[in-house]
Amino acid sequence: MEIFKVIINNIVITLDQNNPEIILMGRGLGFKQRSGNNIDENLIEKRFSLSSSDNEESSVSQLLSNISLEYIRVANKILNYAEEIFNTNISDSKIISLSDHIHSALE
Repeated sequence: MEIFKVIINNIVITLDQNNPEIILMGRGLGFKQRSGNNIDENLIEKRFSLSSSDNEESSVSQLLSNISLEYIRVANKILNYAEEIFNTNISDSKIISLSDHIHSALE
């Protein structure tokens, strides 16, 4: 499996055999990676399929297309800081929901 696009250190996009996009999340999954590099499948914690039926975009695809990459980066920094301060692990899936909250608050 190859990286199609690196979003942030913990989120990358890949394509399946029929080319629908799949979002992969995992600590360090996109760190020092670029398009075309092989994905270390041991690092994958979550998968979000962006394939849709009847040519309708999935809710995850719509959500990500409406959220600025800068909001995703800010959410990632906030969650990393919270992990450090509270000495805990926060699920990478929280990046999407926090990014959406930031987007809603600022738009």
